[in-house]
Formats: sequence, C-alpha cells, structure tokens
Amino acid sequence: MTEQAKRAPFRCVVEQNEHAIVVSVSGAIDLTTQAAFAENVQEAMQREASSVVIDLAGVTFLASPGLAVLVEAQENAMRAQKNLHIAVGSTVVKRSIELTGLGQILPLVPDLDTALRT
Repeated sequence: MTEQAKRAPFRCVVEQNEHAIVVSVSGAIDLTTQAAFAENVQEAMQREASSVVIDLAGVTFLASPGLAVLVEAQENAMRAQKNLHIAVGSTVVKRSIELTGLGQILPLVPDLDTALRT
C-alpha cells in the first residue's frame, strides 16, 4: 500500500438516490475498516429499495476483508431479490477484484453513472 493510500481517511456513506440506495466508499478497505464497511452495506440492503449500488470510485486500497464484504453483499442481494451493482471506478479496485477471480461472480460496472442507468 502506498503512503498516500495509508493516509487517505476511510469514509462510507449510505444515501438514497432516486433510482437506488448508494453506498459511497473512499479510502482503504482493509481489516481495520471492514466492520464499518460491512455495517454500511448491510444497512443499505435493509432499506426499502429494489437496487443497491456500492460505489468504490474513491477506494485507494482493497484488501481481502473488503472483498469478503462484497461477496456477502452479492449473496444477500440474491436472497432479498435486490439488484446489486458494484461500481469499480478505479484501477486499484478493478485489479484487486480481477486478481482473485471475483470479477466472474460480482456484478461489476465501470462507474456510478452506469450503475444508476442499469
């Protein structure tokens, strides 16, 4: 992880958009931030909406604990019959997902605008 990624503060916000519930994340998602990330994603899944978008455009580092939250979100969305879109937004996030092979099972889109249009 670069020094800049280490210094970037973790931030996770859940907001109602006219088309979906959006979880906007920035900073590093690792073991120290996993619980907060998971809590926000779970909150979004519990809201009354047919679609949830996880926007990772501001993420500077994505470790395996964050990937586990994404897999769990996909499973929860399927159980709740909700549409889930994961807006990758950066090469850092895309690389982490591709290296693990999770790109084959996670509903990835390039950015938030694309997610909200689908």
